[in-house]
Amino acid sequence: MKLLDIANRYYLITLVLVFTIGSLGAYYVLKSIINHEFNEKLYAEQAQLVYELRNFENLQRTYYLNIGDVIELEEAPTDPKLSPTLKDTIMYDQYEKKELPFRMLTFSDKINGKHYIISISKSLLPNLDLIQGVTEIMIGLAIVLMISLGLLNRLIFQKLWSPFHHIIAQLQHFKISHPVPLSMEDSDVEEFNQLGNVLEEMISKSIRDYKNLKEYTENTSHEIQTPLAIIKNKAEMLLQEPLEEDQLNEVSKIYEAATRLSRLKDGLSLLTKIENNQYVEAQEFCLKEFLETKLQTFEELMEIKNITLQTEFIDSQKVMINQDLAHILINNLLSNAIKHNVNNGWIKVKLEKNRLTISNSGNTLIVPPKELFERFKRNTDNRESTGLGLSLIQRICEHNHMTITYNHQNEQHELKLSW
Repeated sequence: MKLLDIANRYYLITLVLVFTIGSLGAYYVLKSIINHEFNEKLYAEQAQLVYELRNFENLQRTYYLNIGDVIELEEAPTDPKLSPTLKDTIMYDQYEKKELPFRMLTFSDKINGKHYIISISKSLLPNLDLIQGVTEIMIGLAIVLMISLGLLNRLIFQKLWSPFHHIIAQLQHFKISHPVPLSMEDSDVEEFNQLGNVLEEMISKSIRDYKNLKEYTENTSHEIQTPLAIIKNKAEMLLQEPLEEDQLNEVSKIYEAATRLSRLKDGLSLLTKIENNQYVEAQEFCLKEFLETKLQTFEELMEIKNITLQTEFIDSQKVMINQDLAHILINNLLSNAIKHNVNNGWIKVKLEKNRLTISNSGNTLIVPPKELFERFKRNTDNRESTGLGLSLIQRICEHNHMTITYNHQNEQHELKLSW
């Protein structure tokens, strides 16, 4: 959710709460004021009515003072001694032709030697009309205020946050392999200027570190390659000499160690290049044709172990991936299926829509499948394995927005590639 939407949501919730609480408070305050005014009028009318009843002889059961006001007199045999009591009630209004709320004052008095229970009722219809009018005005103001604040907030955000969105747009297109300096917009907001300065420093440092790491990797790979080649050549020459068996074994170990170190150097160098996004160019090619070509190159290795191959190509879709990474990915998947297979085993290659599954027979795993994707993690103590094969596969998949899963059951292994 965008920051503007979150801010508007909080503004809306706050306004609703404030207006709800304020409206309830205004309603009760207004009602209290109106009731107080009605009470004062009722007490005044009480004094006026008693005065008139004591000074005029014509008494009727019901009197009408103002429009909507009702007076009722009920003769009592004894003095009821009722103190003035105020209450709200519902009565039928002759003018409105319906039941309406009234404010009633009830009291007792002695008039011309007789005791009476007198009630004076005043219609609360003006009160209801006033409260309804105030409520409509408050609701209208609330709606206008919410709309105005929403529009004003959007305009303010668009203007004030323009430098921030400019920074985000540049960061989204920034690539460490092809760095372009950031151009910051001048802003009156100090925080955005500080953010731009900090980002410029971070990006400059990242570019320097990337270049240093790239140079270090290339230099190290180049410098190590020469002595390794010398060691391997010297070992090969010694293996051809008429040496004793113990000496041949020692030289053979040197040659194997140099070969393994050379593969390890190539694997680590490749991992570093992938993680530094040096393989950015992708192209579209048919995965089915690519697999068929690769499987032909592995036929001789499968014949050595007498491995049976079964293929099922249901789909022949095209895939977007860097060509060099595609070769490394498929080579590692197929070579692992052969290298970690057993004699007289089998391999199944199944290509479906958005999925490639390579299954093979093999020995039972002694480590969890997830751990095999870690660097230098191996299921066996085979010296020929560098422990980087599955790690390379996983990094290539992450680089190309693919997922790789390893399922294992008894002596059956399955690597599933999805995109």
